[in-house]
Amino acid sequence: MLFQTFGWNGEIWAEAEYKPPEVLEERADFEARAFPMKWTKLKQLVEARFAPEVIGRVQVQTTRYRYAHDHEGEFLVTLDGKKIYGSAYYQYWKERVALCDEHTGELPSEEVQEIERKLRERGVADHFDLHQAMFESLNQPLDAMLTNSRPLIRALGILDARCGKRRLAKLDDASEHELVRCVFQLRQPSGRGLLAS
Repeated sequence: MLFQTFGWNGEIWAEAEYKPPEVLEERADFEARAFPMKWTKLKQLVEARFAPEVIGRVQVQTTRYRYAHDHEGEFLVTLDGKKIYGSAYYQYWKERVALCDEHTGELPSEEVQEIERKLRERGVADHFDLHQAMFESLNQPLDAMLTNSRPLIRALGILDARCGKRRLAKLDDASEHELVRCVFQLRQPSGRGLLAS
């Protein structure tokens, strides 16, 4: 059913489609499955696993822009209050469309998956993916976190208190994402003063 709002001169000002309560309930169920815990609890659990030398220095944050379309926002990782990693919904879609434009015509699912993999390796994702990645990291062993394809999960693995000196010595940060390199340097004995100035 379509509802219309008319102005004083008979023009249609707005149209809205009536959504029955079961459609709204489906949306609520989807959101409950997609985000199994509140952001504050997820942030608290992730940051509680950090090594003692980075607690309070590294923070994981998310923001929503109230006046943006669909209230989209940005996901941030900060070190001493300075942004070292960020990914926004619109940035994700801008880069995804640019990669899709390289191909002509209808994209088969294999090519779409390849585009998603490239974006994930570069650390570009939207809120939903990053929240899911953080939630998945809570249930992964440290070795799985350090070999994950997502830079955010690898960085969380390096920041984890279970990642000790010997395991850090075995890691190679030469070809890593800049977030992973930054937190790797932070965990090194010489990197304690990183960004302190």
